[in-house]
Amino acid sequence: MEEKTLLTELSFAIDTLKTLALVTLNVEESHPLALPEPPTPDKVATYERHMNAICEQVAPQLRPLPAASLRDYRAGFPDRAGSYLLELVNQLLREPEYAAAFSPAAQKRLQSCVMDLREL
Repeated sequence: MEEKTLLTELSFAIDTLKTLALVTLNVEESHPLALPEPPTPDKVATYERHMNAICEQVAPQLRPLPAASLRDYRAGFPDRAGSYLLELVNQLLREPEYAAAFSPAAQKRLQSCVMDLREL
């Protein structure tokens, strides 16, 4: 596992989810019963690349979490997509094999990711 790659991909994914969340908020304010608009195919493809890169960095038992995040992102639900990434990051911080693999600086960045994902 390359911590730099994982942290970079998580950061990009979080920024993407925040952008989608802002768009969703604007739609919801204008019409309370409106369903979220799914992101455009190019944005889905970009998010999919981030999730695939994350999958390559984590153990097979954690790979369903980025896959579920991608599924909900495709549907236009940034909060649900973020909840799967939040679960992933929490597991990375909790499980001894991952906790020992991250430098102190990387652990701080993961904690920052947790805070950002909770805001979604």
